[in-house]
Amino acid sequence: MDFFSAIDRHAQKALGDTATRFEAYIKHRSSGRHLEGYDHKLAAERLVLEQTLSSKLFGRIYTCNWRWQVPVDLGEQAMHLRLRYLGWRMASRKPAFVGHCPAPLLEVLNSSEVLLALCTAMDLGGITIDYRAPDKHYVVTLRPNYGDFVWLLIPPLRYVRQPSVAEVGSTVLLIHELSLVLKRWTGSQAKT
Repeated sequence: MDFFSAIDRHAQKALGDTATRFEAYIKHRSSGRHLEGYDHKLAAERLVLEQTLSSKLFGRIYTCNWRWQVPVDLGEQAMHLRLRYLGWRMASRKPAFVGHCPAPLLEVLNSSEVLLALCTAMDLGGITIDYRAPDKHYVVTLRPNYGDFVWLLIPPLRYVRQPSVAEVGSTVLLIHELSLVLKRWTGSQAKT
């Protein structure tokens, strides 16, 4: 048995443990290195909790991401947005969405009090929103600061941080609210 395959199994178990924290809101079924969400009432489609191997030097580091789709038809223009924090002190930093997209979309995202309050309250590694014209949907990736699995050989270290009850609730609200904001904006564009 390969040593790293044993680490991979521990990482998959840690991902499953993270998913169980969300069972009240989202059921999951395993599909390799990611867990597909089903039986939820969120505005997101094809919701996935996944791990990506981000480092192999002296061990393994897996990062945890939420990824989902919001189906829309915005024509042929591709878009890319991301969440950025303004300010360097945690207590005073402010979230803002930036990127290549129509200005009204940025305005809607940056004026949503609920969405910005959730981004401020949570310790996030980032959010990206991509519109893929051929596929006719947004792909949203949320990088929380929980669920990562770290196994280092030098120095010996094994670490997983599971989400708190507050982080579970905030994550679910953030996924739902961001999906609703994107759908509402797209719906308002279709009427004009």
